[in-house]
Amino acid sequence: MKPENKLPVLDLISAEMKTVVNTLQPDLPPWPATGTIAEQRQYYTLERRFWNAGAPEMATRAYMVPTKYGQVETRLFCPQPDSPATLFYLHGGGFILGNLDTHDRIMRLLASYSQCTVIGIDYTLSPEARFLQAIEEIVAACCYFHQQAEDYQINMSRIGFAGDSAGAMLALASALWLRDKQID
Repeated sequence: MKPENKLPVLDLISAEMKTVVNTLQPDLPPWPATGTIAEQRQYYTLERRFWNAGAPEMATRAYMVPTKYGQVETRLFCPQPDSPATLFYLHGGGFILGNLDTHDRIMRLLASYSQCTVIGIDYTLSPEARFLQAIEEIVAACCYFHQQAEDYQINMSRIGFAGDSAGAMLALASALWLRDKQID
């Protein structure tokens, strides 16, 4: 590419975004992404630290939920004692990256803004998990919390699903699975 055909992209971004770029630069992996999946996950976790700063404080509880694949970690964000609803959140990351820590702030913000309990589910990533495992783990976690709602003091009479990127696909697939199987 000729230098005269390049846009001065860094001159076009806001001052706030320049701060982000300068802060993240030391932690950014080589581009295009190289290395093992474990290395890519490590870089992703480092990069996400910036985006998780300044999250609202609230009661947070972690639970391990049994599934046919083993235990799945979950995290409940409770902005108030009597929540009007429960939102299940599935993190993004292209099915191979991400976890409850990389998406902690967005779950806290959703809980704070909605005043609903948010439950993050740390489904098994690929390639360790083959297709359907993540969805089945999510469905199992939803069923578990439905059955244990009183013990965990959560409102399961109104539920919703949310996610970003791959998590959005998993949220939709899980909601449809629960609907089609008529699972309460």
